[in-house]
Amino acid sequence: MASPLPFILFVTALLTLAQPRPACARTLAHTAPAAALSPADSCPPGRPLRFNEYFLEAIRQKEKEAYDAEYELLRAALDVCPDAPEGLYEMALLRLAAAGTADTLARAEGDSMLRRAVQLDPGNIHYKELLANHLARQGDYAGAIALYEEMTAQTPSVERLTILVGLQEESADFRGAVRTLDRLEQLEGKTEAYSLEKFKVYTMMNDNENAYAAIEALCAEYPTDLRYRVLLGDLYQQNGYHEMALAIYRDVLTLEPDNSYAQISLLAYYKTAGQDSLYDALVEQVVLNPHTQTEAKVEAMRGFIADTEAQGADSTRVLRLFRRALALPQEDRSLAELCAYYMVSIKLPPDSLAPVMRRILEIEPDYLRARLQLLNILLRKKDMAAVADLCRESELYDPSQLIFYYYEGMACLETGRYDDAIEALQRGTEHVDDQTDTEMASDLYAALGDTYHEAGQLPQAYAAYEKALELNADNLLCLNNYAYFLALEGKQLDKAEAMSRRTVEAEPDNATYLDTYAWILYRLKRYGQARTYIDETLRHADETAANASLFDHAGDIYYRCGERAEAVKFWIKASSLTDDEAERDALNRKIKRRRP
Repeated sequence: MASPLPFILFVTALLTLAQPRPACARTLAHTAPAAALSPADSCPPGRPLRFNEYFLEAIRQKEKEAYDAEYELLRAALDVCPDAPEGLYEMALLRLAAAGTADTLARAEGDSMLRRAVQLDPGNIHYKELLANHLARQGDYAGAIALYEEMTAQTPSVERLTILVGLQEESADFRGAVRTLDRLEQLEGKTEAYSLEKFKVYTMMNDNENAYAAIEALCAEYPTDLRYRVLLGDLYQQNGYHEMALAIYRDVLTLEPDNSYAQISLLAYYKTAGQDSLYDALVEQVVLNPHTQTEAKVEAMRGFIADTEAQGADSTRVLRLFRRALALPQEDRSLAELCAYYMVSIKLPPDSLAPVMRRILEIEPDYLRARLQLLNILLRKKDMAAVADLCRESELYDPSQLIFYYYEGMACLETGRYDDAIEALQRGTEHVDDQTDTEMASDLYAALGDTYHEAGQLPQAYAAYEKALELNADNLLCLNNYAYFLALEGKQLDKAEAMSRRTVEAEPDNATYLDTYAWILYRLKRYGQARTYIDETLRHADETAANASLFDHAGDIYYRCGERAEAVKFWIKASSLTDDEAERDALNRKIKRRRP
C-alpha cells in the first residue's frame, strides 16, 4: 500500500535517460560523461600524431553538433589506430544514435565497438556505464548487472548501487537486490526507504520470515506512520491470516478513521471474504468522505466499477455514486476524470459528458483538455450561445489558444452578431506570432475575412483573406470563399479562377468547391466549361436547402448554354429546396420571365 519510493523512481528515470536514444544523434552524443571525452585522457602519449589530429578535430566537431563531420573524422582516426578505445567509444555513440528501430546493422556495429572499447580499457568506468545501460535497454540484465557489480566494486556510489538494485529486481535476482541494499545501508546508514525496499523484495521472494521481520521493525521504528501497520496487515491477509489482518485494519481506522491505506486494504478484505454489503457500504463511506484522499476515492471507485461490471449490474449504481461524490468539494480533477472515462466506456451520449466537463473546470479552471472537450460537445449540440460564452471564458485562462477566438467569432457570426464576431477574431490575431501554428492562424484570418464580408466591409475582408493565404497558401476554404466573393463582384476573375482551380484539384469531389469554380467560369463567359463543372457539382450534391444555390447556378449556366427548358427545371428545383423567402421569390420571378 505504500507509495513508490523516491529512490526507485530515480532508478527508472536514470535507466531511461542513460540509454543511447537511437532516433537522435544530438541527444545521445551528450549523454557521455565529460570525463570520458577529455582529450587529455583520450589521447595519451604514444598515439600516432595523425590519430590525435583526427580524433581531437572529431571532438571539436561534436561540440559544434556537426555529427556528419565527426563521423568522417572518427572513421579516419580509427583507420590510423583501429584499437584506440576512445575512438571506438565515440564511434559507438554515433552508431547507436543512428540506429533506428529497424537499423539492426548500425546497432550491431555500435554494440560491437562499445564492447571492444570496454575490453581494451577495462578500467574506464564511463565506458562500462554506457555499455551497461545499453545492455539493460536491450534486455540483457545479466550483462548489465555484471558490469554494475564491477563498477560498484571499483567505485561504490549511491547512484550506481541504486541502479543495480533496480536491475536486480527487474531480472528477479531478489537475493542480489537484498545484498545490494545491505551495501547501500553500509554506505549511507539504515534508512526508512531502504528498509521498506527490503520488505518489498522479501515479499517478492515469498520470504515471509524476513518480510515479517522487516515490516515489524519498521512498525517499531516508526510507530506513528500507520502505513507500515497496514502493510503488516496486508502481509497477514496475503498469507491467510485474515482475522489478524482485519484486526490491524480496524485498529488503524480506530486511530485514524480517514487512513486511505487502511480503507483500501479493508475494501480488498471485504471483497475477498465475499462480504458484499460491508464492501458496498465502505465504498460509499470512502468516496463520500470529504476527508478521504482523492487517491483512495479513485481506487475505491475503480474497484467498484470493476465489481459492477463483473456482476453485470446496471451502471446507474456507479453513475449515482459518482454524482453524489462529485457534488462534494474535490482536491483535484482525478475523480471527475474517472467519471468521464467511465461514461465514455459505457457509450453514453457525448452530451451527457457536459456536466462532468463543467465540474472538472470548476475544480481546475485552466485544464485545457476539458475545455476543448466541452467545446466539442457544445459545437455538436449547435448551442452557439454557450460556445461563445465558453470561448470568452477560456481566453482568460489560456489567451494564446487561437481556437477559442476562432469559435467565439464563428458563434457570434452564426447568430448575426457581426461586430462581436469581428472583435473576437481581431483579439485572436493579436496573439499570432512566430511560435503560432500557421494553419490555425490562417483559419483565424480566413474567418475574419468571412465575417467582414458578411458585415459588408469588403476591403477589410479581402485584406484578411490575403493575410490568411500568406500564412497558409493551401487554405482551401479561404481560397474558395475569396474566389467566390471576387466572382460575385465580377472583380479579378482571373485571380479568382486560379484560386478556385487549386481547390478543385485538391478536392475534386467537393461540391462546394466545384460550384465555385463553375460559377467563376460562368462569370468569365466560358459557359461550356462551366456546364461541365456544374454537372460534376450536382453529381456530388444532395438535394437539401443548403444546396439550393447550386441548382440556381445550374439553371443560369444551362440557360447561357441555350438549354432553357433544363434551366427552368433547375430553378424550379432550387425554389422547392430553399427555405429563404426572398430567394424563393427571386427564383420564381426568374422562372416566370424565362419559362419557354
